[in-house]
Amino acid sequence: MKRILGLIIVLLCSTGAYSQSLATADSLFNEGKYTESFEIYKTLLEEEKVVSPSMLLKMAYIKEGLGGTSDALYYLNLYYLKTADKKVLFKMEELAQKAGADGYEYNDFEFIQTVFFKYFNTIVLTLISIGILLLAISFYLKFRKGVSPAVPSIFMVFVLALTFVLINFGKQYNRAVVTKSNAYLMSGPSSAAEVLTIIKKGNRVETKGTTDIWTKIESNSKVGYIKTEKLKEVEL
Repeated sequence: MKRILGLIIVLLCSTGAYSQSLATADSLFNEGKYTESFEIYKTLLEEEKVVSPSMLLKMAYIKEGLGGTSDALYYLNLYYLKTADKKVLFKMEELAQKAGADGYEYNDFEFIQTVFFKYFNTIVLTLISIGILLLAISFYLKFRKGVSPAVPSIFMVFVLALTFVLINFGKQYNRAVVTKSNAYLMSGPSSAAEVLTIIKKGNRVETKGTTDIWTKIESNSKVGYIKTEKLKEVEL
């Protein structure tokens, strides 16, 4: 019991610390101290894994103002992933056109995918609840009614299997933004491989897995390998 109370206290204190840091960053932003506020936002996002839509928009605004178009596009894409707000797509396309960056073409499938990500936790919790309900029904039929719970058991296994797949593989957006210059697309995961092309800073690419320090990507119908350090994976 003491351990549980201790854990609750730690969680509450952590939440309070995050809220305080976020409030400090917002205050600095409102005062026009953009660099200082950005550093706090960045720490919250990358180290504390705390994120809000307004925070991401402010980070994008700061980076755009400082000329960091590729980073601005990255944070806007995170915002889109978080909210599925189609209005931000126009801003991303505008920024991409100004920077000569590509990879920001969107379709209905990606929108549906983003909406799915937005409600991912709700979907998973719903499936878990259904699985527990089916388990309870199976026990009731077997031990109270003395009949075979075959049908609810089959559905329960299906729901649990689907939940497992979603938790482990369902939230893969497989997109990244090139945030560093001299991003060479190689034919293989090696510095000795053939250079296929140079990926422009700011381009958004599709990721297909990693090998050591290399990430396999597809950009403009070309598939190759790029150093992972040149990319920022779009994920929350």
